[in-house]
Amino acid sequence: MSRWDSVNVDGSEMPIYVGEPDSDGPHPVIVLTFHRGGMDSFTTESADRLGKAGFLTFAPDFYHRKKGMNPTEAVTFRLDNDVIDDITATVNHIATLDNADPDRMAIMGHCMGGRTAYLGAAALPTTFKLCIPFYSGGAFSPWGEGPSVYDRFDQLQCVVYGFYGNDDKNPSPADVDRFDARLTELDVEHTFYRYDGAGHAFQNTVNPDNFRAEQAEDAWVKVIGHLSDHLLN
Repeated sequence: MSRWDSVNVDGSEMPIYVGEPDSDGPHPVIVLTFHRGGMDSFTTESADRLGKAGFLTFAPDFYHRKKGMNPTEAVTFRLDNDVIDDITATVNHIATLDNADPDRMAIMGHCMGGRTAYLGAAALPTTFKLCIPFYSGGAFSPWGEGPSVYDRFDQLQCVVYGFYGNDDKNPSPADVDRFDARLTELDVEHTFYRYDGAGHAFQNTVNPDNFRAEQAEDAWVKVIGHLSDHLLN
């Protein structure tokens, strides 16, 4: 099942796509942070898949301040502080819902959304039980004012499961090594999965040039397993 919710953020209505489990709640929750393609079929299908697996999933539209603008243009206006406000508004909305259990919440995202997942987990360090970034590029540069995502790693308090392609350029394997070393230095519990034969967006079904079915499905199995271990069991 799915539905659309909406919350007001700084005077702008932000749509939220919701993937719902079939059973009654309260359910564990996932905030799904979309890739640069925005609210496309990959985003909604991912939310639906997580919902069918038992996780009430909320995908906020971070492009709401630029309604009607093509995602390739809207993405150029992204600011970390706006994204943090949007995630905070989503979390506050979730807290009002009877079928959601905000004490069992994860944040997950792909591409730009992988970066956003780290950002949200760092900015709201007591909110999420785990963070699941996929090929989180652009982590070393801030969007607007404030520190970069990488420089916010010292705020992370949740478990991290990262998924990366060894053919990716952003983040490159060397970048992922830096993530790994920094999280280890900070004693942040984390596990990284690195896939040969896969680059950026290897799980993105609407990007046929980059999609890698075998690696994508393996990652999905691992994601559902980790979410179940931390939020269901």
